[in-house]
Amino acid sequence: MKARISDILSKKTLKAFSEGPFYPVVIAMVALFGSLTGFEIVLNLVFIALTCVSLAVCDTLKPFTASLCIFIFQLSVKNSPFYPSYSKHYLTGWRFPALIISAMALIGFLIYFIVKNELYRGLSLKKTPLLLPLLVLSASLLLNGAFSDAWSYKNLIYASAQIAAFLFVFILLYQGFKNEKADALGSYFAYLSMIMALIISIEVIALYLTSDNIFIDGAINKVGVALGWGIWNLVGASAVVLIPMNFYGMAKNKYPWLYFSVATLIWLVSILSMSRNALIFGTLSYAACVLIFSFVGEKKKIFRIIVLIGIAAAGLFAIVFFDKIYSLFKDFFDRGLSDNGRYALWRSAFKNFLEAPVFGKGFYGFNTPVDTFGPMPESAHNTVFQLLSAGGAVSLLAYAFYRFKTAIPFIKKPCLLKTMLGISVLALILGSLLDNFIFDIYPTFYMSASLAIAFKKYNEENEAHDSLAEQSSRNKN
Repeated sequence: MKARISDILSKKTLKAFSEGPFYPVVIAMVALFGSLTGFEIVLNLVFIALTCVSLAVCDTLKPFTASLCIFIFQLSVKNSPFYPSYSKHYLTGWRFPALIISAMALIGFLIYFIVKNELYRGLSLKKTPLLLPLLVLSASLLLNGAFSDAWSYKNLIYASAQIAAFLFVFILLYQGFKNEKADALGSYFAYLSMIMALIISIEVIALYLTSDNIFIDGAINKVGVALGWGIWNLVGASAVVLIPMNFYGMAKNKYPWLYFSVATLIWLVSILSMSRNALIFGTLSYAACVLIFSFVGEKKKIFRIIVLIGIAAAGLFAIVFFDKIYSLFKDFFDRGLSDNGRYALWRSAFKNFLEAPVFGKGFYGFNTPVDTFGPMPESAHNTVFQLLSAGGAVSLLAYAFYRFKTAIPFIKKPCLLKTMLGISVLALILGSLLDNFIFDIYPTFYMSASLAIAFKKYNEENEAHDSLAEQSSRNKN
């Protein structure tokens, strides 16, 4: 028995488990069980322990990426510090010290991984993609609200969280993927995206089946669609960004129709989030992927037939059950393309910019009559206006510089992997022109991971091109 336990706990076995396909499944089940039962504070210790083990035994950040992208899903509705519960559950008794200690342990193991694998080597403005624009953006975020009467110390805390999502996550993952091939990373990220899509789908469906606040007079109540980690808009955006990489998994991984089924499921779940943003950009993303794979891949002819049958079936279903659909999604029909108060928010944001045009009035200087949904600053529901209000012209220019640089790998040498990653990133960027996803911190983790893989692929292509050019030159000589 001792020998058996020793084998299971050996570094080789733990490494194989952490880097293999079962690790994301196990931590997903831990997160999902925590969310559905309300035991997340206890199960989070298991989640953190598994993550620390992966950092101790692995030489890649693939398993850490899974933990990073999944951890937020473990928040339950009843214990959430956000809307609708505003619970202080995590701050009472032994829970807060446990969170602090586990966070410190995670940071310690992360530092150990960085030092052990020397991730700081090769880190330079010349060799590390996005480092310069990220440093410029980070500096501008730290200066948000500088010299404004509305400045608060909370601006620095919130800006630091943004910097962690934009700069630290991207640099950490890009450096931590140095021993990986981009195509293999893409396949793993597609697999991870499928697991994330299933978690969100199960949580949303469970909410629909158990909540007394979902249906009112036969219609879906939008404000009832609130999970522990986000309200309807954030739930919808988190679902939408997963659609493209599930299509990539359909093309590159085993069980392609499983990936297609999950891509379709998460698109439908994005609609069930009751976010008009998700309805628009989720449908556009899904349609773009369907169009691409109707002309790309070995099974494109079969795919076209299935898609056409699916469109015909969906159209027939919509016609036959139109009254029921109209009743359920009455909120969509009633709101239509109305601004829902956004014009007032944008005017208020621009007013802040005019009063403090250089550094803005800070993230917590945005004064509107809109109620906040938790310990987050109120927002302009538009990236441009949000930056103008919070960080002034300095932040907007820094963000524009960052965005210009992030577009490079997707425009140059296009390929299927970068295209799918690009659609995901683009959906988040465009969706953030109507909401605040870019600054909600969590969605930026997935975006930063997508960018790290895209730049990894782009740099591999450049190295291959340079190698061929050098070989050609030698042959000529």
